[in-house]
Amino acid sequence: MAKSFSQSVQIDVSPDYIYEWLQDWNHVKEWMGPTLISIEVVSDHPADTPFCKGLRFRETRKMGRMNAKAIVEVIRHEVDASGVFHHEAIFDDGCNRMIAEYQYSPCPQGSTATFKMFNAPNKWWTKAMCVITGPMMIKMCSKTMADHLPRLKALVESDAPRVTSEGHISDEH
Repeated sequence: MAKSFSQSVQIDVSPDYIYEWLQDWNHVKEWMGPTLISIEVVSDHPADTPFCKGLRFRETRKMGRMNAKAIVEVIRHEVDASGVFHHEAIFDDGCNRMIAEYQYSPCPQGSTATFKMFNAPNKWWTKAMCVITGPMMIKMCSKTMADHLPRLKALVESDAPRVTSEGHISDEH
């Protein structure tokens, strides 16, 4: 069974725009979709802190017939010198550790967004449990997150300013 899944999508805005858009928690919650029940910041950051390296939060999601809780730690959140926006986070539910890697690379049409999620067993109990539960977690995550990049595309593009035929920027959507 799979121990990772990935997907990609073309988004018609720049990586910088996506980075800025994701600084708003309301956008993040809307993007995370219908399975998200709640998010609570658990690190020393204020509750409305934008995403940043070191931010930790507890998310509760509907996964099948149960509510799943995980501590999420942002381990990378930056736009590098070449204009690529990287976001990486570790999800730890106490038994399983998953890593989510996002990369938004500039391209002529805006951004190429890629996402990969994989098992990250680095503690003795997660190494032992990963053999049994890892493939199941990947399967559940791939089902609940199958539309999240297309949803991000739709949300970000609908919020992006439009350039008029005269070359002016319009905030009307």
